[in-house]
Amino acid sequence: MIRNWKSNSLFSKLLFRFIVLGLILIAVFGFIMIYYLEDFFFSSKENEVLSNLNEIKEDLEEPLLTENEAEINQILSLTARMNRGQIWLSDRAGNILYSYPSREDEQVNFDGFANIFDNKMLSSRVEPEGFDNPMVLNAISMEAGDEQYGLLFFSSVDGITSTINQVKQIMFYLAVFSAFLALLIAYLWSKSIAKPLKNITTAAEEISRGNFTELPVEQNTAELKNLAVSINNMSRKLKKNLNNLREEKNKLNHILSGMDEGVLALNKEREIILINDAFKKLFSIKVEGSNELLVQYRTESVNINEDNLENILYNQEIIDFIESTIVEQESKIMELKLQQPEEKYLLIHSTAIFRGDEFWGVVLIFQDISERWRFEKLQNDFVANVSHELKTPLSSIRGAAEVVFDGAVSSEKAKNKYLNMIIKEANRLEKMVNNILSLSELKSDSLNKTEVEFSDFVYNLSENYREVNNIKQNFEYQIEKDIKLKLDSDKIKRVIINLLDNAVKYSPAEGEIKLKLKDLGSQVKFAIEDQGPGIPDAESKNIWERFYKINKKNYNNKKSGSGLGLAISKDIIELHDGEIYHKNTAEGSEFVFLLAKNERE
Repeated sequence: MIRNWKSNSLFSKLLFRFIVLGLILIAVFGFIMIYYLEDFFFSSKENEVLSNLNEIKEDLEEPLLTENEAEINQILSLTARMNRGQIWLSDRAGNILYSYPSREDEQVNFDGFANIFDNKMLSSRVEPEGFDNPMVLNAISMEAGDEQYGLLFFSSVDGITSTINQVKQIMFYLAVFSAFLALLIAYLWSKSIAKPLKNITTAAEEISRGNFTELPVEQNTAELKNLAVSINNMSRKLKKNLNNLREEKNKLNHILSGMDEGVLALNKEREIILINDAFKKLFSIKVEGSNELLVQYRTESVNINEDNLENILYNQEIIDFIESTIVEQESKIMELKLQQPEEKYLLIHSTAIFRGDEFWGVVLIFQDISERWRFEKLQNDFVANVSHELKTPLSSIRGAAEVVFDGAVSSEKAKNKYLNMIIKEANRLEKMVNNILSLSELKSDSLNKTEVEFSDFVYNLSENYREVNNIKQNFEYQIEKDIKLKLDSDKIKRVIINLLDNAVKYSPAEGEIKLKLKDLGSQVKFAIEDQGPGIPDAESKNIWERFYKINKKNYNNKKSGSGLGLAISKDIIELHDGEIYHKNTAEGSEFVFLLAKNERE
């Protein structure tokens, strides 16, 4: 109890009040008991003495008339000894006539003495002046003949005081015992009242922490039972409401986390309220926190100004755009090119948010449109490349035809030269159109798969290609044996020839081309490694687009093709559910495609 004592707790206050109340009751009861006991003892003594005095009045009447002093003294001494006190007999003037023990030549000087001769009794406590101990005086009057006498009896209070002291001692022990009993009862009562309230307080604290516990409804009193029932109902409702809020928050969290667009919300004080994962990824922001939405994305003490927002967005245009939206309190849209942390194009929508008529803040949506820009550029390049590729052979055909038609050449040899030029350019134009048609057909073409000994297929195809085209480069084979695949051999043949064309075209005349075939278990890997100039990393993702050509001084423009070979190869491999990619090596480039050994039909 002492260890858990807290001066400001309900238990300590109840215990203190119960103890104080108990001690007050004990003290009041003790004082009242002592007062009434003392009054009782004195009243009993007074009645006893007065009764004895009234009895001896008749006995003294005859001796007083006959002035028989011996008998008077005998009666007085007998009465004094029997009542253990002192007795005086005085005249009306207060002169002591007889006394026991003897007190001659003394005068009675007590207040109220004269009143006893008016048939009144005198009872008072006498201070110990002339007495060894405190005394109680009881006095009455009597008549003998025509004379009036005063009969005064002094009783010692030693017996009464001794009795009262014993009673006080008993009352003290009773008070100590009662105080201990009151302390015990007060402790039990206080605990019985404070413990349920403490349990209710603990339950309320747990509820405030999110632990929705329930209290037992079996309480000591109806009031505590009703309070426990009310808290349990409140706990259930709070749990339900918090679960609903958590579900709504999780929905918002999933929506924001699943968005590809970056989201940034700011209040009117220009404080960041929330950002989502896409925004953090877009601007390479690291935010540590819990999984709770507002806590996770909250950034304390971050205001929109040039001093710190530029550390997040890296672009003054965006800061100015946000500031203008907040100042003007209206929605805006902006498109810009972002240089940091990497080059990309953004489309930014800002929406002013109002609560009623009051401006609350702004929500910004950052959409990465870099791919759209890239595809638009590729589309423009495609149109330009197609136009250029068609224009060149058409111009050659038209020029040669006009020369022959106008008769500018007279010799048969010169005429045949221009006619051969027309045929050559027409064939080139036909090949280009066929490649374009092939790209369109591959999008919806089906595969004619057959099981092929792929190791022999690659080797024989490469050797035939080298002999037919009189290739000067050396072919190095790193081919694993006994690899069988189910595939469309005509289309895969086209892929390998396209890759060989590029390798031969860009490798030195005396260079070396490596052909690798490896069984990876669930996949087969085929690679062609050349000794060309390689492909810049910035352009590696565009080489698979139609008509895309790398503009680099290390590349011989006379060797450049139509830009359709890799696009066709990519479509064929993807049609086989495979993967094709490029990587630069120390000596040149390596083109790789992967085919699954168990492809779907």
